[in-house]
Amino acid sequence: MKTTAFSFLIIFLTAVGFNSGSAQAQEDVVKDRNFKFELEPASFALRGFAGSFLYNITKDNKLALGIYGATLDVPVWSRPSIFENVGEDTSSVRLGMQIALMVRYKLQLFDQWESNPYVGFIFGYEYFDVTQPSYSEKVRLSTLVATPYVGYEFYFFKQMLFINPQLRAVFYAGQKTSDASRPEKIGSFFMLPQISLGVRF
Repeated sequence: MKTTAFSFLIIFLTAVGFNSGSAQAQEDVVKDRNFKFELEPASFALRGFAGSFLYNITKDNKLALGIYGATLDVPVWSRPSIFENVGEDTSSVRLGMQIALMVRYKLQLFDQWESNPYVGFIFGYEYFDVTQPSYSEKVRLSTLVATPYVGYEFYFFKQMLFINPQLRAVFYAGQKTSDASRPEKIGSFFMLPQISLGVRF
């Protein structure tokens, strides 16, 4: 946790340094850029991909709608928080697919900066494939997922590129399993810190 907090602090101080210039100059740069594309770098280290595509639907660029997708190996440290009856070191857990709709609303707290905090919501479907040494076959656990989240878009390089640290509260509901005799279950709630890199065009 100390490392995560320190990383967030460094990102904040770096981003603040990039946010110079007048509000009018920033408005001229960004007024026609309604699309945002984001990637989560950690997903590549987990043999997968996670990212989103958003479109601003209001003239003030505060409200955006989009889609989110992910597939990756679930890291060992997160398994006790997500699952019940799934071993940490001896099991293999993969997020086979997550597909979701997302909405994001920018809170214009700092008028002189394009960088500002936001609130958002992700809602969709996902499934996990779980393999454990005590069973000969893998089991598939599928669920609906609802994720309110908060974050901060730190813009730099002509207000096009941004770093996006965020905190997500992940809620699971409507779980289904491919084998009712197996004990593995998805929990109901999970807190997930995340950092993404994005471009606006």
